[in-house]
Amino acid sequence: MASGSTMGGVKELRYNVMLALYFPILLYSFSTFDLDDSTYAVSGLEPIVVGDQVVVLGQPFNAKAFLAVSGGQGQELQGDGNLTSMGDTLFQMQTGSLLGETEEEVVVPYNGIFKFEQVGGDVAEMAVAGSFKVKRPEIVASSEAMLALYRQSSNPIRIDVPGLEDRELELVIGSSKIKGRTAMLSPNGDNASVKVYLVDEENGNVFLGTKSFAVIEPPRPEISVTNAGRQIKSGDNLPKRRAVLEFSVDADQEFKRRYPKDARYRVQQATIYLRKGLTASKKIGTYDLDGTKLVLTRVLREAKPGDRVMVELSGVQRINHKGAAINVPLSETSRTFGFVIS
Repeated sequence: MASGSTMGGVKELRYNVMLALYFPILLYSFSTFDLDDSTYAVSGLEPIVVGDQVVVLGQPFNAKAFLAVSGGQGQELQGDGNLTSMGDTLFQMQTGSLLGETEEEVVVPYNGIFKFEQVGGDVAEMAVAGSFKVKRPEIVASSEAMLALYRQSSNPIRIDVPGLEDRELELVIGSSKIKGRTAMLSPNGDNASVKVYLVDEENGNVFLGTKSFAVIEPPRPEISVTNAGRQIKSGDNLPKRRAVLEFSVDADQEFKRRYPKDARYRVQQATIYLRKGLTASKKIGTYDLDGTKLVLTRVLREAKPGDRVMVELSGVQRINHKGAAINVPLSETSRTFGFVIS
């Protein structure tokens, strides 16, 4: 027993001595051994591509391609056609020219080659392929009139394109071109449209789409009448000796608040009818207004108390921001007033 114990002790002693002598040498060897940065041991044969599935027209398509490798990623990436490589792993394709003006969306295929160096120095190539969808962006417009524009009025609008908030836009309205997102529209017809472009100084502007607006008439004004400073209505008495009427065309308050330069009105003429007693009404004549006033003292010289005078206004016009006079079609009842002579 004593002899076996002695032999075991000797073997353990030899092991410890060998470990003490050679362990520092092993550590030094591992610390100075270096693999080339471009050398990889490939553990997967299929390249993995991670990229955008849907891209808004004008945004670049981006995708990353990589292999499952020990120690790093692939060495070189090459794209075909419009697909360009950005460094070792990033693909990029500009999308501005991928949609025609009449197209809303299109599926775009892409191809590339992934090159990498394996342990041993051999260079391997693997095909990279996929596709993504390019769609025309949504064009969002806001205006004071919201869903519609007021005809022959100064309508401020703002155009926004989600996804392209940080890119410069150009708005084309008829023959006018405006860089930015805001414009003023004063349409004459039943609809108006704005063509929206993404500004690209290098490759040419990209047509994003057209935003259309319905065009409506401004809210109708109301006409009020005063005599000697007091407001009178149809059926009220009108003193023969002070038969001076003053007309006021009052704009819709909300329209006036938002479009003060488009909410000015005037009345050009008034046609006078007189009914004496039980006889039928007789047309006296048509007269121009002196500003907003209509003087009837001479017209009513032969009228007697109890007779009725009717005033029918014509030529009601709105003066817009350009100074243009626009006829306002009012119903006959809203522009006709009748009074009893007193």
